Amino acid sequence: MTGVAAELRRPVRVDYPRGRIHVVHVATLADEMQAAPDRIYRVLKGVAEGHGGTFEWAEVIGRDNNLLVCKFWTEIRLPRGLRFRFPTRESVELDPPLAVHYRHRSGPSRGIAETITIDPIDGTRSRVTYRAVYPSLSRAWAWTFALVAKPVAHVFMRIHFDELRRSVERAA
Repeated sequence: MTGVAAELRRPVRVDYPRGRIHVVHVATLADEMQAAPDRIYRVLKGVAEGHGGTFEWAEVIGRDNNLLVCKFWTEIRLPRGLRFRFPTRESVELDPPLAVHYRHRSGPSRGIAETITIDPIDGTRSRVTYRAVYPSLSRAWAWTFALVAKPVAHVFMRIHFDELRRSVERAA
C-alpha cells in the first residue's frame, strides 16, 4: 500500500507514557432538522470534499474511495469579537448514507475522533448527532482538556449545526 491508502490505514501516532490512557468525552450534540437524511449527508460530504461553509473549509489532499485525507481550517469565534483559525489534517471516512467519521491527525486537536450520524425520523425530518472523544495523556490533562476544549467544542458544533440547518432546510 502506498500514498493515500497507506496514510489512511495507518493509525494516528500519539506518544503516550506507559500506563493507562484516559479517554475524555468531548461532546455529544443532537438536533432535529427539517430535511431528508440524504440531503444532510450530501452537505456533510460536500464540506469534507472542499465545498466549505462559513466557519470551516477543507482541501482534499488524497482520496481512496470513501476514505479521504483533508486539511481543514476551522474558525472559532469567541466573545468580544475575538476569533482565530486553526488548521488540522484529518482522515475522513464517508460512511454513506448516514454517517461521516473524522480523525484528527495533526493540529491542536490531534487524536480527537468525531462522528456525525444522521437518523431518519420520517421522509422530511432527521436527527443529526455529533459525538467526539479524545485520548488524553494523563488524568491531569483530561481535566484540563475537559475545562478548556469541551465548552469550545459545544459552542463550535452548535454554530456548525445552525449553519448545516440553514443549508439543508434552504434547499429542502
